[in-house]
Amino acid sequence: MEERIIDDEYGRGIRLKKTKEGYVDVTDELAEQEEQEVPTQETENETADEIAFEFPMMDTDEDDEDLVGLSPEEALALRQKKEAELAQRKADYDRLCQEGEALLQSGSFHASELKYEKALALDEEATEASVGYWRAKTSDFAEPDVLIDEYVEAGIESLEYDLGYDASEIIKREYRAVFEKRIRELEAEEKPLAEEVEGKIQLRRGYLKERVKKAGIAFAIATVPMLVALVLTVVFGLKNFSTPDSAYILPTIVIAGVTVVLFIVFAVFTNKFINACRMRRANEKLASTEDGETLVYIRDKKELYQALLITVDETSQEE
Repeated sequence: MEERIIDDEYGRGIRLKKTKEGYVDVTDELAEQEEQEVPTQETENETADEIAFEFPMMDTDEDDEDLVGLSPEEALALRQKKEAELAQRKADYDRLCQEGEALLQSGSFHASELKYEKALALDEEATEASVGYWRAKTSDFAEPDVLIDEYVEAGIESLEYDLGYDASEIIKREYRAVFEKRIRELEAEEKPLAEEVEGKIQLRRGYLKERVKKAGIAFAIATVPMLVALVLTVVFGLKNFSTPDSAYILPTIVIAGVTVVLFIVFAVFTNKFINACRMRRANEKLASTEDGETLVYIRDKKELYQALLITVDETSQEE
């Protein structure tokens, strides 16, 4: 059966069907068919309610830019290559950690450290490698100061960040007894040294106080005549402009010379006074002497060891 569609004088489509009697206008049938095919708003809503779409989980770690411009086959090959590389890195990481642990157990700490150091570069978390690395570097924490000396200035926050929070918690739990023992040893070192350093500070405090007092008196004595001479120089200098003759030129020159000499004396005593005050302030700081610096370092180390005794569980209980 033959069908034709033509446009009428208004540009509307007219559908003609050829029969035995000739072409018959079936436009109304076409419209009815289209109305049946076009879903209503209600039908669309019902369909939308009935259909559920499931979207596949995308690998957010994968760099989508690498797939731009690739064919499906090339994209699949690249994905498989990355998965193979990731699997190989994981295998190498596990192997290096196992070898590092074996060397550590045998007492080959330096060789174990090198194995764990390579493993650190293969995993973003690298918790096992981080713990193993510092176990090897500290001879399985027989020398815990190796770790503490590394972070005594930076503090516990930097230590936890560099080692990783999970690795830090493992070390805190496994070697708590080591840290407690080291704190007791540091306290034994700190007590006699603190008594010695603080005793010397007390002795110097009296001497420096007297020195500041004497330097202050000398500074005041030098300041007063210098200021008087400076004022006289200005006064006599101005009189030279208010009198017709030069009667005040010579006195002005003499007083100006005296002012210069007094200013030099003033500068010398001012410098002595400032230095005396600076020494007095420095004496109150423990790190101003070699023994005091040692005492500060011992206290900083002890503080970091004490921070290593605090685990996440204990922090949560306190809160």
